Amino acid sequence: MSGYKSKTWRKIVPSLWRESSGGVAIIFALTATTLVALLGAGLDLSRAYVARQQLSNVAALTCQYSARPEVMSTAYSNTNGTATYIAQVNAYAARALAQQNFNLTQNQTSPFSYTGLGGTSSVSLSATVPTLFLPIVSINSLPVSMVMSCHPGETESTSNSGTTILTESFENSACSGVCYTTFNSDGTKNQPPSVPGQTFPSTTGYVGTTNTQWSIMGYCIEIDAAGKVRTTVADGTHSAELDCDNGSYSAGNSSISNKSYYAAGSYELRYSYASRVGYPNYDPSYICGSTAADVSWANDTYSSGWGVTNALRTNQLNVYFDADQNGAPPTHQTIDGTQTLAGSNLIDMCVQSMSWIQRSVKFTVTSAGYYWLSFAADGANDSYGASIDAISVCPTSCSGSVQDNFPSAWTTTPLLFEDTFDSPTVPDTYSTGFNANETLDHSYGTTSTGTGGWPSQQSTGWATSPYDQLDYLLRNSDQGSQSLELDADLNAGQSTSNRTISRYFYLDPGYYQIKYDYISDANFTSMSGTHCTYAPSSISAYGYTGKLFANIRQGGSGNFGNDTNVLAVFMSHGELISTPIGGGGLNSVTTYLNPNGTITTTPAVSPTYVNVSSYDPSQVNPLLDYCYFSAGWTTRTTYVKITKAGPYWLSFAAQGSADNTGIALDDVRVTALNSLYGASPSFAVAVPTPTPANGATISYTGFSFIADPLTP
Repeated sequence: MSGYKSKTWRKIVPSLWRESSGGVAIIFALTATTLVALLGAGLDLSRAYVARQQLSNVAALTCQYSARPEVMSTAYSNTNGTATYIAQVNAYAARALAQQNFNLTQNQTSPFSYTGLGGTSSVSLSATVPTLFLPIVSINSLPVSMVMSCHPGETESTSNSGTTILTESFENSACSGVCYTTFNSDGTKNQPPSVPGQTFPSTTGYVGTTNTQWSIMGYCIEIDAAGKVRTTVADGTHSAELDCDNGSYSAGNSSISNKSYYAAGSYELRYSYASRVGYPNYDPSYICGSTAADVSWANDTYSSGWGVTNALRTNQLNVYFDADQNGAPPTHQTIDGTQTLAGSNLIDMCVQSMSWIQRSVKFTVTSAGYYWLSFAADGANDSYGASIDAISVCPTSCSGSVQDNFPSAWTTTPLLFEDTFDSPTVPDTYSTGFNANETLDHSYGTTSTGTGGWPSQQSTGWATSPYDQLDYLLRNSDQGSQSLELDADLNAGQSTSNRTISRYFYLDPGYYQIKYDYISDANFTSMSGTHCTYAPSSISAYGYTGKLFANIRQGGSGNFGNDTNVLAVFMSHGELISTPIGGGGLNSVTTYLNPNGTITTTPAVSPTYVNVSSYDPSQVNPLLDYCYFSAGWTTRTTYVKITKAGPYWLSFAAQGSADNTGIALDDVRVTALNSLYGASPSFAVAVPTPTPANGATISYTGFSFIADPLTP
């Protein structure tokens, strides 16, 4: 059977082939073409994929290159910086393609696009890959392309532990040498608008060398080289001014804002601040605080420098921290009500410092998310304002100690004020040595500069109560030829009442020494030595009652109350007490400016009130010293601790019996010791301050911060 089948098949197959050879050939040809096309397409598509991957690699490398600070700074180098920057990045893209062995023609002549300074940028690459097999089906080439976004208009950094959230030293400038450049909200340069923007911009106006991006409201940000506005900057070679020049030297208040992501946790903000316009009544002290109330007293308009006169707070800088609201921060009104600038939750404020100081703000984020850090100029809108520099935000705390801001002038010349009461000279018209026509309001102190007072303020002396009714003692003075009598003399036609003299000083946080010379006019024959107490916790125990016999230093004798020689020394923050208003006529009644703003002849909060039987050491006008007898001149020394920058009133008040005989005062001295970071005296009276207290927690929605901590 097998042989039969084999023979049969050998006869049948050739016959079939001869009969169907034409159709089979056609089918085979069609099938082969399809198979070749399919196999070739895979190879051609694979080549196209490799080409696209090369373009993707080049796009990623180009984006990275474009964001390098040293490369991006080219955009700020001159007026053609943007074009130069784009050409530089495009040249890099061409080199990167060559390094990738990309042997095809890249179709985009300028693949790198850049929308304004700090705006969005992207790389767009495309090419045509010739096919090897697909021409069989009339496909001669395959297009490939890659578009990659390099960075958005705002930097949204994540706050990883140990990573600095942002740093800024304003080193990007569009001019070289000692010059300044203004950047507008849209990123353009050197042509600030004449009308400020009142809405938050959608573009970034300024990008720092570390790629920190800032949105601008108002007019512009001014970048100043060292030597243009200030001889030095806090870091690098440039600083920024937010009361920038609007092109006509008449306005410029603006704000800058950066948005970053903050995880829940603690952070520290540090920045450096310096004033441009001087205020002689404040110099060399600095005026900063955590709240508007901390600096509400600083409304002096006696300004000098740069032709600025009668300006209110022209150097004011506000710092805000706010949760993101649909891509923008909340806003505030400037104090003159004319502008809307970025920021709502105030966390720090500076009004004046002619030297660079460093501020530190500790805050805690409780609700993670995007937050805006904003710096805004305020006060006089006149194109002259504060300089800022060296901004850093760090998780937990920034490295290194916070700068000690205690004025260097006070460390080199610590004697801030001295008055021996020898000027103006009082004529000796009475044989007893008393004179009622004194001019203590013009006693500026022996350390005054020119015709000013301390440190270089406009002419102002001691305020007295009642006004101008003190006696000068022209004999037996401790220093010079004159001293003061703080109990009135009937021989001079004055009423019998104890007197007070007060003088204000602008002090920064630190320790200070108060010295003065004291002697009793009524020299009790039954007493000897000195009877005084420093910073008393209780002053109820005199040890004597009734009257005692005394010889009077200027002549005469008699029985006097044992408290006739009492002198009390006080220091108070000017916002917590009623402050005397000087300048009235001889024998006029002294008026007082009360803490609530009213003016009365009776102080609402007396700067010299003390309850002898129940003294409260925590009262707003704490006692520095309390003396009730000294047979001879004695020098008293006491110390104060100041925890907030502010106006502080030093007062000397006669207490006890008002009987025309009391104490003599001479040679008052105020000396700066050191900041609170330095050594503390063995005792010091802490002068109360308005709220919030240093170290208090101030809470906002999503975060809280510490009010002006006393130590780093």
